[in-house]
Amino acid sequence: MPGEVELALARASDGPDPLVCLHGITAQHRAFNGLARNLIPAYSLAAVDLRGRGDSEKPESGYGLDAHASDAIRVLDHLGLENAVLVGHSMGAFVALQTALHHPDRVRAIVLLDGGWPRIEWSPEDISEEEKREAEEMREGLARAFSRLDMVFESPDDYLNFWFPGQGLTMDDLPPDLADYYLYDLGEVEGGYQPKASRTAAEEDSPWVSSRAPTAEEMSAVHCPVALVRPSEGFFPGSEPLISAESLAAMNEALDIRSDTRLESANHYSMLFGEPAQKTARAIEDFLQHA
Repeated sequence: MPGEVELALARASDGPDPLVCLHGITAQHRAFNGLARNLIPAYSLAAVDLRGRGDSEKPESGYGLDAHASDAIRVLDHLGLENAVLVGHSMGAFVALQTALHHPDRVRAIVLLDGGWPRIEWSPEDISEEEKREAEEMREGLARAFSRLDMVFESPDDYLNFWFPGQGLTMDDLPPDLADYYLYDLGEVEGGYQPKASRTAAEEDSPWVSSRAPTAEEMSAVHCPVALVRPSEGFFPGSEPLISAESLAAMNEALDIRSDTRLESANHYSMLFGEPAQKTARAIEDFLQHA
């Protein structure tokens, strides 16, 4: 998709009113493979590689939620949509909220997939032990995701060993949607394969999510209906969910949340594939039918 920054855009089907999907901080559009496969035919889907990711252009600077929100509007313009339902996973959820804040007439509804919690302004002495734990788990999860961006892997199967250490998995062992995601995530470089996502992009975006995303008070200016889908685990199996009870309460106070679906035995990543993706698709369909 041409423009100030070239963006790669994919369509799962040619329906006239696609859901516009926005992925996470080091991901790309094929994170929505499972959702595209499981949505009923009445709902088409379009997904973009955000700038700095996938096959989109990777400028040396110019990232952040405002830039991604402007790109989301470019996607709507390219698709000929006056307004749309935005589906955001992880950082993509923050992008969806930022788009709704800056362009309220272009966003009809939002689906937040384990993201979009409000920024909390506090002093160090006000931080509870739970909030400290949540912040540490967030740092650990992002640090692991970022670390792979500088690595060169001998083969796609070697890349799987980064994600699933010690399991001896190959691409042939994965469901097609997941294998396709990991294969698209890689580009060939000298010596093997490297993730396509730009570390510069991820590092410039990260402070926006942690320090410049909307507060609950600012989020209250989002007036469109919202659906929330959140897994029972965080980045890692057995870890606490990323959206804490306090954040959930603040979101319910600030946003018009019409649907809140908790995915048991799913984490931040697995929620988009396999059985959790089926449940996510059903939650979105139910929300859109009743919003």
